[in-house]
Amino acid sequence: MADLANDPYWLKLGHYLPNTLTGHTSTVDSEAFFFAKDGKTSPANELQATYEAFYRQSNDAAKVAQCRFPARYTWLEAKLGREAKLNCEELNRWRDVLDPEGLTLVFPTAFMNNPSSMFGHTLLRVDAKDQTRHKELVAFAINFAAEPDSDDNAALYALKGLVGSYPGRYTVMPYYRKVREYNDIESRDIWEYELKLTPQEVERVLLHLWEMQDAEFDYYFLDENCSYQLLALLELARDDLYLVKDFPFKAIPSDTVEALANNNLLEEPNYREAFGTRLLHQANEIDQQLFDAAERAKQGEFPSKDEYTDAERAAILEFAYEWLNFELYDLGLER
Repeated sequence: MADLANDPYWLKLGHYLPNTLTGHTSTVDSEAFFFAKDGKTSPANELQATYEAFYRQSNDAAKVAQCRFPARYTWLEAKLGREAKLNCEELNRWRDVLDPEGLTLVFPTAFMNNPSSMFGHTLLRVDAKDQTRHKELVAFAINFAAEPDSDDNAALYALKGLVGSYPGRYTVMPYYRKVREYNDIESRDIWEYELKLTPQEVERVLLHLWEMQDAEFDYYFLDENCSYQLLALLELARDDLYLVKDFPFKAIPSDTVEALANNNLLEEPNYREAFGTRLLHQANEIDQQLFDAAERAKQGEFPSKDEYTDAERAAILEFAYEWLNFELYDLGLER
């Protein structure tokens, strides 16, 4: 058991990082993530406590522990030369809803109005087995973010984010909510990189994500942020995959993309242009006369049949509609 406590995959399961001189400390801060009282600072004691929870308790209690930490249990069973048999109703329902086959890294570009998004953001999309480009919006997204106090102003928010005063957690939500937030409300372009992972590797990542339901981290804007924590999650896909070791001081979203590219994990990206990007393109393409007419149409002065053809009136009204829709989010107009 002592040798297993130093196994690199066990250290990844516990989010343990080496201390400056000796030993390890987990980046997870919530006590519920550990079986041992000193599990945060002792991988060996945590492994021993985990083993006892899985194998030395009554069948019912052991099943609860195994279903709470299925990635740990699967790994330990493999080390014992057995194939894990998980009988977990809630976990099975969760997996059936996700219907996972692949994962996609999602990279919304920078948003200067938010200190935590000045360098962009990263999240993951869970791609279902029957998913097509048209069904991507109803897939699920894995997001890691800070949970700030609602009363904090922008300056205090930035300061607390720099010193790790906010908790950070993983959440799973419909992907269309994030696209609406980034593409439409914040007008940020989105790049989507399918990851070169097998379904079995995706399963490993998701089993560990299930374990992270009660995990809480100190969120730092510069290092232990969304980029860092997504890399830490993706490391669980393979025994020999190490992604966070090169980011001791800072990690920004573009670093996430670069780290995954350097490990040959990225397919060619898909591009999802922002509302503002589409509108700017339309503004550059439309005839100046129609542009001016669209600006008047925004104020209720609609193009007449006498001045414009049906095709021109359609172009004017469509552009005016898109323009108003953009201002609805950008300027906070009443609908």
